[in-house]
Amino acid sequence: MNSWGSGRLLLLLSCGLLLAAPLVGGLLLLLIEGMAADNLRLLLSQPGLWHSLGLSLWVAAASTLGALLLTALLLAHGEGSRWMARLRRLLSPLLALPHVAFAIGFAFLLAPSGWLLRLLAPVLGFADLPPDWQTLKDPLGLGLIVALILKETPFLLLMALAAQDPARVARQQWLGHTLGFCGPQVWWRLLLPALWPALRLPLYAVAAYGLGVVDLAQLLGPDAPPTLAVRLWLWYQDPDLHWRGACASGALLLLAANLLLLAGLRLLEWVHLNMGKAHSLNGRRAAPSALAGALTASAIWGLLIINLLVLASLLLWSLTRRWSFPALLPTQWSARYWLDLLPSLGPLLGQSLLLAIASAGLSLLLVVLSLEAQQDRRPWPLWLICLPLLLPQASLLFGLRLQVDWLGAGWQGDGIGWGWVLWSQLLFVAPYVYLCLHGPYRQFDPRIAQAALLLGASPWRAWWRVKAPLLARPLLFAFGVGAAVSLAQYLPTLLFGAGRVVTITTEAVAIGSGLNRRLAGLYGLLQLLLPLCVYALVLWLPGRINPATRHESC
Repeated sequence: MNSWGSGRLLLLLSCGLLLAAPLVGGLLLLLIEGMAADNLRLLLSQPGLWHSLGLSLWVAAASTLGALLLTALLLAHGEGSRWMARLRRLLSPLLALPHVAFAIGFAFLLAPSGWLLRLLAPVLGFADLPPDWQTLKDPLGLGLIVALILKETPFLLLMALAAQDPARVARQQWLGHTLGFCGPQVWWRLLLPALWPALRLPLYAVAAYGLGVVDLAQLLGPDAPPTLAVRLWLWYQDPDLHWRGACASGALLLLAANLLLLAGLRLLEWVHLNMGKAHSLNGRRAAPSALAGALTASAIWGLLIINLLVLASLLLWSLTRRWSFPALLPTQWSARYWLDLLPSLGPLLGQSLLLAIASAGLSLLLVVLSLEAQQDRRPWPLWLICLPLLLPQASLLFGLRLQVDWLGAGWQGDGIGWGWVLWSQLLFVAPYVYLCLHGPYRQFDPRIAQAALLLGASPWRAWWRVKAPLLARPLLFAFGVGAAVSLAQYLPTLLFGAGRVVTITTEAVAIGSGLNRRLAGLYGLLQLLLPLCVYALVLWLPGRINPATRHESC
């Protein structure tokens, strides 16, 4: 057991070097650089700065509250219905759809010449030309808000379902029904308030992502002016190095806005739990609302149909030669882009997969070691593990980039640049892997591994021959989630790759921001196919590793 003690010490040092020290150092450097008088003066002199900040807060707050409200509506009024059961089975495929691929396909639907307006063209009187409407990149960011709501609702719903104990929920529902309350009343008054602690961290992560998102904001968000995170990225790309200082001050301002937003969400939770207690305890019975049930069913079918239309639009545009308005299907087909570009995309796809496998594998190793180190000890605070997810990506990454620049140009070689990209992705992949594994690890019966130790097996052999096969499914699922998160990383790849490390996501955003819909559809599909291949492998392997589930997987 001494080897395990030294392993725990080595683990603490490794986590400190890989995660804690860079976070602290990056935020400290960001504070020093961002508070410099010249940098603050340059930042505050920018026209439209407060408009961009307000726009960022509006997009993040509206998308977070919209996703929360839709999740609560689905839980309260969809429980026990057939369409809710279908949605539960489809949550994993919905989460596997990358944000960038979804944004490209959603833009195909929402554009003035997109599918939605093609369907309505005969009714609205647009027979020959699409309407001159700003449905994309609108000044209020409504398209970006809707896209974020559609993508974040499955995530919050999955977190809420995972936090519930089915037996306890069934007992509470039975008790509520015996007292005369209908199903939605039991959910709104009893079950949903109890979910606040479990939804707190996922909700904060959704808010931080919406505030600091760059790739989706470039594809769907406003551009006159853009959100603050996009402006920071544009300043960072400027060849004049003075803008790097303004970028640091802007990242600090974005971080302050994130703290304000999280405080607002915490206040909302307090208001709901305390001021809403009188309504929850008034004892009034009511029949289920037919309107709320219809809205819930419409929301579920709308969520599923929009995702299917996004996939169909990506596929159709990648095979389109000519698609004139207002035809619902392409008038001329062509596989030219697939035939011409796919053979040359091997290095790009290979590098994307290599980064995903490396970051997911290293994250899985670190998370397993950390969970083993916490056996029979007080678990580490979950908010500390998830800290990179609770901060805006732009603020955190610009601070980390300051550290890399501070180390000097000798650390900027091609191979080292690839290593920096891998390290930057680890900061975001490891928390997701931890969230996937900490529940199964806590539920694992330690007596099984203790029996192997009593029979003379070493700790390593007991884990490899006994514990790992029994936890094969959650271990591989966590690896798949980590690989999917790595494949979706845009800003870390660009900031630390310096243009030398190119992935399918960076190319998809660059092409999706242009005018070539056919090429954008192809890259969006390829970005979707990579995580789907990883998930398919993850679902197939557990039955081959654990003999107990071999017949179930066949």
